[in-house]
Amino acid sequence: MPKCQVLPRLFLLALLSVPGLASSEYVLVNNNNSVANSAILYRLNTASGYLSKISVLKAGGLGVGAVGGDFSGVQQADSANARCLFVLNAGSSDVAAFSKATGYKRVGNYFDQNLISGADGDSIALSPNGQFLYASYTRTGNVGAWKVNSDCSLEFIARSGSLTGVGPLEVTPNGKYLLARGLGVTEFAIDKLTGNLTEIGITSFRTGACARQSACLPYGIQISKDNNLAVFASFALNARRDNQIPLMLTVQITSQGLINPTVRNLTIEKDLRFNVFPFLSVGAYDGNGTVYLGVTTGGVSAPGVLTANFTERPVHFVVTNATVAPPQVGNIAVTGNVMVIAEYPNQIGVFRIKKDGSLKLLSTTTIDDQGEGLFSLSIFPNTR
Repeated sequence: MPKCQVLPRLFLLALLSVPGLASSEYVLVNNNNSVANSAILYRLNTASGYLSKISVLKAGGLGVGAVGGDFSGVQQADSANARCLFVLNAGSSDVAAFSKATGYKRVGNYFDQNLISGADGDSIALSPNGQFLYASYTRTGNVGAWKVNSDCSLEFIARSGSLTGVGPLEVTPNGKYLLARGLGVTEFAIDKLTGNLTEIGITSFRTGACARQSACLPYGIQISKDNNLAVFASFALNARRDNQIPLMLTVQITSQGLINPTVRNLTIEKDLRFNVFPFLSVGAYDGNGTVYLGVTTGGVSAPGVLTANFTERPVHFVVTNATVAPPQVGNIAVTGNVMVIAEYPNQIGVFRIKKDGSLKLLSTTTIDDQGEGLFSLSIFPNTR
């Protein structure tokens, strides 16, 4: 390997291993590049909001590029202490794995011919113990289960049956269940020894505003710390059926299946309507705090972030502020009072969350990798 490639990896490994840096915050971005996909690892300065590029991880596959699609998918994942990093190549339908032990050299790309991804919310999620990785594949309509080996390589376990509209997915904090979108939401039990999935049940959202369009599609998934409540973003037609209103969807998680699917209208602020990505703050994750909602343009209305107060018992949402954040909003991630936004197709916005819930822009970073297609980002380590 050329010396110029070895040195950045050694630097990266050293940087992430220095004792004083163990608590640093990092942003991992899946560029979703249709020419040659890559992920970029940034260090986040939470005081200034500045992102400093640490490394570009060549993902060895293809993204879907600068096309429209569902912005609610999360297409990268990291295990505890960033031992392994994973990046979904949605264009070539494989998962790239990287190992901290080798300075994040790519371990391999993992593909199954029966699992084909696309641009409609395809996602990956790790079990909390880092032993199993799950991915949604929208073109074939399946969830794939993979075992994570000690060297971060992946070993195929099994695939689910067909799920119409499959997309975002998430594992409960206790590692017992996987929730995946499939028109409504499907709950799977996770075998703690093998990682295999057993379907428990399906629910959908058909009441309230969702009844005007047969059912609402859930976007994004957040699950409360007590494993009892799942929260989704969505939108639906208003009473006159001439525009959209933002919604929050919730469902309770039980060992027997999902119960009490509920639809709640949110107030419209600054023309933010197409609600597609929820993120629970530390307080909200614990059951009482702030939830942040990424809102896309929908082609006509404004992009931005809604801030809402949230309580789990009883479930209640109240919008308290709104911030317009052009040009587009996809994934959002929060650490403390700093929010990072994927601004499609090739910008990252970093904002200070003010006491009233509004956002102040701190920095903007343009992805300079070949091709445009920024689609997904996350902050690690997970400080919740």
